[in-house]
Order: sequence, then C-alpha cells, then structure tokens
Amino acid sequence: MTPATPVPAEWPARFGDELYRFALSRVSDSEVAEELVQETFLSALASLVTFRADASERTWLFVILRRKIIDHYRRQTRAPHVGLDALHDGGATEADYFNPANGHWTGPQAPASWLRADAALEQQELHEILRLCQERLPPQQGAVFAMRFVEELSAEEICQELGLTASNYWVIVHRAKLQLRRCLEKHGMGKN
Repeated sequence: MTPATPVPAEWPARFGDELYRFALSRVSDSEVAEELVQETFLSALASLVTFRADASERTWLFVILRRKIIDHYRRQTRAPHVGLDALHDGGATEADYFNPANGHWTGPQAPASWLRADAALEQQELHEILRLCQERLPPQQGAVFAMRFVEELSAEEICQELGLTASNYWVIVHRAKLQLRRCLEKHGMGKN
C-alpha cells in the first residue's frame, strides 16, 4: 500500500530501479541515467512541501525525471556544434542522397524496404545498432531526435524547449535521419 505522505528515504528502494531503467532507455548512458535519477530525488526532496498528492508519488517522480531528461537534452544542444563534414567518414554525404536539379532521392540512395527486419532477432539487432547510431549523432541532433521520436514531444514543444525556429528544427531532424540511415546502412541494415 502506498503511504499517504511521501517517504523520501524509501524512494531509492521503491522507485530507483524503475526510474533508472526509464532514464537509461532515454539517454543510453548508465552514468548519465544514474545522475538524472539522483537529480530527480534531490529535486523532489527540495519541493516536497509542494507535493499535493494529486497524483501518486511514483507519477510525481516520473514527471520530475522527465523534466530532468529534457534538461539533459537541452544541455546537449548547447555543446559545441559538429558539422556534417567533420563527421564524414568516407560514406555517402548528404549531397549524394539528393539530385540537385529536382531535390528528389538519387537512384542508388532511394529508401528501400526493411522487410528483412521482421524477425524478432533482427528487430533486437536493429534496436541495438540504432542505439549505437544515435549515440554517434552530434549532441543537438541526438537531443532533437530523442525528444521527437523517444519522448514523442511535438515539434512545437521541442522548439520551445530548445529555443529553435521551426525551420531549424526540421533541418536538424532531416540531418539526424540521414545520419542514422547512413549509420544503419553501414552496419548492414536497410540495403538488400
């Protein structure tokens, strides 16, 4: 049974593992996930007098953690920007994907079906490779991609949180998707 008033001393035992798994699934770095959970407990402790029990203690802690994760993404976007040219490792560049005359995909770079990824084992492998590829994204692209496709925030919310214009947001999402596609294909995904 849930105590009527929060008991901070019990938070690590009651919610620590669940909060950690949630944070780790968002940031893919165990040390960062631990820090986010610790920051969550500290913030909750600092604002304990404002807890009104409108939601459960668990829900309240997850709301705080989610804000901490968004703050983490925001800090990532302030990291020095790394241009695409600096990340080019001999694979196709962004210019190789599109025909400059009409802006459409070039023949060999056109998206292909990933039907092979239907098997559970291939899905697991795909998730692992996708996680590794996400970690290789420049900080701003990684943060925007995670906020959009992991946290499922709207474009408007992301622009507001990170101080981006709508056009800048779409450029970042586009480049992140191209980077991920290039990385996935480099690891044998997507091309038959």
